[in-house]
Amino acid sequence: MSENSDIPNKNQPIRQQEAGFLEKLGVRYYQYLTKKTKLSHLKEIPIDDLPPDDILCALSNNITHFAAVIAFAIGALTTVISVWFEWRYAQNIETGWYYFYYGLIVLSMLIIEMSVLFWLSLKSLHALVCLTGHQPTINDPNKLLKNDNFANILARAALEIPDPVVNYLGIDPLKHAPKTKLLLISLLYKAKVILSGLVVKFLLVRVFGKGGSRLGFSWIAIPITGLWDAFVMYKVSKEARLRLFGHRLAHHIADSVLDPSLIEKLSPIAREASIRAIATTMVLSQNYHPNMLILMVKLCDSFKIKKQDNYDHWEDFLTILDQVETHERYFILDLLSISAVFDGNLSPLEKEYLPQAFGEHTDLYMSRMKQLTDMLLNGRIHAAKALCLLDFKPG
Repeated sequence: MSENSDIPNKNQPIRQQEAGFLEKLGVRYYQYLTKKTKLSHLKEIPIDDLPPDDILCALSNNITHFAAVIAFAIGALTTVISVWFEWRYAQNIETGWYYFYYGLIVLSMLIIEMSVLFWLSLKSLHALVCLTGHQPTINDPNKLLKNDNFANILARAALEIPDPVVNYLGIDPLKHAPKTKLLLISLLYKAKVILSGLVVKFLLVRVFGKGGSRLGFSWIAIPITGLWDAFVMYKVSKEARLRLFGHRLAHHIADSVLDPSLIEKLSPIAREASIRAIATTMVLSQNYHPNMLILMVKLCDSFKIKKQDNYDHWEDFLTILDQVETHERYFILDLLSISAVFDGNLSPLEKEYLPQAFGEHTDLYMSRMKQLTDMLLNGRIHAAKALCLLDFKPG
């Protein structure tokens, strides 16, 4: 947010948790890539100056597929070592020493595998950053939090780390999420990071019998691990596309679409409803997605929203939505539908509650949301931009 913002400092977004070790490591490597490629002083390329959608889609697919192939190779090669050791020495050395060396090899290969995948993820993300025309400066001028910037967003995408909890205007996206569910998600994430390779390489494969039959089945671990790593890399690239193209789109909407002439058409209550539209979407998605936060903060800046309030109550949003003028209602529903696609999927709560706001135009808006999500995931930024008109018309 700009230094000239009218929002008091106490209302600035505040990240609750500090970045962890791996996130900080990812940020440092991204900064290294930025310096190495000498792109830190380039200006951000306007969306209209980016290549056509077909080229963007083809190039982003090439980056994703290349990374997936390399990930498959890394997973397969690191697994070959442990499988070869099992095949060669399972019957030839003392059991205790065999399992000691086998465990050491599996752990060493897992460390190498995870390290290379982390490196590959950040390299692929950096290539996508260049493709999307972002300004890859280390001191991100568009950062919203003092201790969280664009590099942090990319590092979290590369490691599949959940976005941090942010205090802003009293909005709590996780208020409807059971504490037990949040704990389970946290534990599953940590287990996935630590044990995903081990499960495929060691635990899963060893259920296929004993002795010679087990040795034969162990070779299955090679393609299984390769496919798993390729799948993980594909997921990382998918989330990266969503964040990068959505990041450009969120800034475009806030900086270009919401110009002063458009804002003047909105009454104070319609401006409040616009903020509530994004806030309630964050709650329904149970997500602190950075693209939603970008749009929220920039709109608060444009609308000069200063007060703390319960902006994330769905019932209050519906009440205010019924009080605005018809053309303002369509503007707010446009904003609601756009913000809902920034995390790439509709949660069960969104599917349940959004039709209450869309009413008779539910099918129209749901279709638009599906199209916009597909465009962001496939790098069709120009088509996505054209679909993000806030024109005071339904759909």
